[in-house]
Amino acid sequence: MGVLKLADRYSLIRLESACARALSYTPNPSYKQISTILKSGQDTLEEAATIEKPNPPSVSPHGLTRGSTYYGRKS
Repeated sequence: MGVLKLADRYSLIRLESACARALSYTPNPSYKQISTILKSGQDTLEEAATIEKPNPPSVSPHGLTRGSTYYGRKS
């Protein structure tokens, strides 16, 4: 409920942007982190609007599969 009250002081758009920025740092942001982002104006930076997600690795979709070259066999 406290985070929603920040929309009274700042705009709803800025609050959404600050929450998105906080979520890019941690999966569980706190009220203090969101409030600090709003107070310092980090939510209005251009890079906050274009937060890029990291590209998934271009290796095997199975995660730890090493392949035949790792074990010395020819593919």
